[in-house]
Amino acid sequence: MTVLFVGASHATAPLPLIERLAFGSDDIVETLACITPGDVRPTLPVRELVVLSTCHRVELYAVSTEDATRPSAALDAMAGVLASRNHGAESFDAHLRRLVGSEATRHLFRVAAGLESMVLGESEVLGQVASALAVATRIGAAGPVLTPLFDAAVRTGRRVREETAIGSAPASVSSIAAELAEELAEQLRGRRALFLGGGKIALLAAKALHARGFWEMTIAAPVNTDADALAQELGATAIPHDVIANAIAESDLVFTCAGAPASVDAGTVRRAMRGRMARPLAFIDLSAGDVLDAEVAELAGVRVVCPSELRERIDIAMAGRRREAPLVEAIVAQELRALHSRGEASSLNGVVAALRARAEEIRQRELSRALASLPDVDGAVRTQMEWLSVSLVNKLLDEPTRRLRTEATQGVGNPYADVTRELFGLGVERTDRPTA
Repeated sequence: MTVLFVGASHATAPLPLIERLAFGSDDIVETLACITPGDVRPTLPVRELVVLSTCHRVELYAVSTEDATRPSAALDAMAGVLASRNHGAESFDAHLRRLVGSEATRHLFRVAAGLESMVLGESEVLGQVASALAVATRIGAAGPVLTPLFDAAVRTGRRVREETAIGSAPASVSSIAAELAEELAEQLRGRRALFLGGGKIALLAAKALHARGFWEMTIAAPVNTDADALAQELGATAIPHDVIANAIAESDLVFTCAGAPASVDAGTVRRAMRGRMARPLAFIDLSAGDVLDAEVAELAGVRVVCPSELRERIDIAMAGRRREAPLVEAIVAQELRALHSRGEASSLNGVVAALRARAEEIRQRELSRALASLPDVDGAVRTQMEWLSVSLVNKLLDEPTRRLRTEATQGVGNPYADVTRELFGLGVERTDRPTA
């Protein structure tokens, strides 16, 4: 059985395509159910399946039912599942990656380690990998190959976070913004934050700020947006657009975001500063300069964090993460070797068990034949013959089985296992054994 992978990510496809391919919770359950025993018409020629769908990737991991040397039909079927979600849009096959065996395994480990993420080293994907396995396990779509494989990938991701600093420094716009807010709080005289506008980055920044606690948050939502629902999601208080000037005057920190209901000019901020009794005011511009007037940064008592400063901080954080990447690669390689060794040992244990079962079958058959030809033999002789046959089998198999297990610990057991199967005609199915 061979591990198969078909998927698209930010590295291979534009994000609008990823969004079209994305699976909701019900979609994942429906897709996984297509291969479980309770489904009367399976649509995928695979034994196991896990669906990993996030903001930046949509990936299918499966175990083929075919000959390991001919997995193309299963890969085509998996690609077809994704094609059906493209809703007749332009051809996207060029944006898909197809991986087989050890390449598929290595990709999963790199995903869990954060090496394949849009933001290098981000930790959220580790939980998403674990959740994908949990759903597949609940449906019955993950089995003896994908379950230990995903468990090993999650273990790798945890080691990466514990043993390296690749995810220690914030490296996304939203996390950097929340970190800056905490730094600015030391200079400000309060912790009242105002969000002007919305969008994904603003939402993530507000959630990050909310998670840090001790901030009173207010939002003036974009036009044609359910302000109350958005405020509830952010843990904020919604305000109407006509009181934005007053809200700025009462805030300590203002986030200007895409889709703001109004721009913020220098005159508005100047008027807001008059009643603040020299209390400082800070802005974090998440709008790429589209909302906040550049002259605001020149006003006394006002601190503006512009997009270029955010980018500079992100670049510094990413440089630190890139320095940690070789350590992460080493952990991934180590865990892949460990997985391979466990696969070798598991495979050889099956071969050894089959070899001993075959020997025991022959021993009992030949002993029965010998005893049948000696009807007058007493019980003591029969017992002695039984002991002799058992002893001969054990002594004959002791050295070969010890050598097989020794070779497995050295990572070269597969050829010996294959020869043993062939020589003794053992019908032990080979399992997929990813290599580093």
